[in-house]
Amino acid sequence: MKLGTTYICVDDMEKSFKFYKLLLQKEPLYCNDDRWIAFDCGNQIALYNKKYDENLLKNSSEIHFNQAYIDDFHKEDGCKKNNIVIFNFEVENLKREYERIKALNIGEVSEIMYVNVHMPYYYFNVIDPDGNILEITGNY
Repeated sequence: MKLGTTYICVDDMEKSFKFYKLLLQKEPLYCNDDRWIAFDCGNQIALYNKKYDENLLKNSSEIHFNQAYIDDFHKEDGCKKNNIVIFNFEVENLKREYERIKALNIGEVSEIMYVNVHMPYYYFNVIDPDGNILEITGNY
């Protein structure tokens, strides 16, 4: 088994698309309408717009989903979905990347942090439009 794609559920596809395009400095591999956008960043990271499926369920007479998907889609789950996983991105020059991301003004950016438990480790966080924490690390 291997990890295929990690995808992030987003509320505003356009805002998230702009954020990740600027952050990753890449064009997407492909876009499927306003539902799915995939980027290559060593592995695929994709954005998924659940509202797209909700619109299809409400407004389309075509069959797009099986009943199991529909039941799961409508299941109430009060748990917060974001910030369960932290995405860790590695860069060549942490100081330069920190300045680049701060200048983009695409989201909240922490200060550069330092940890030394078993080895020196520097990183900073940037928050995406849906509240996900993205950790950026690299040579300092």
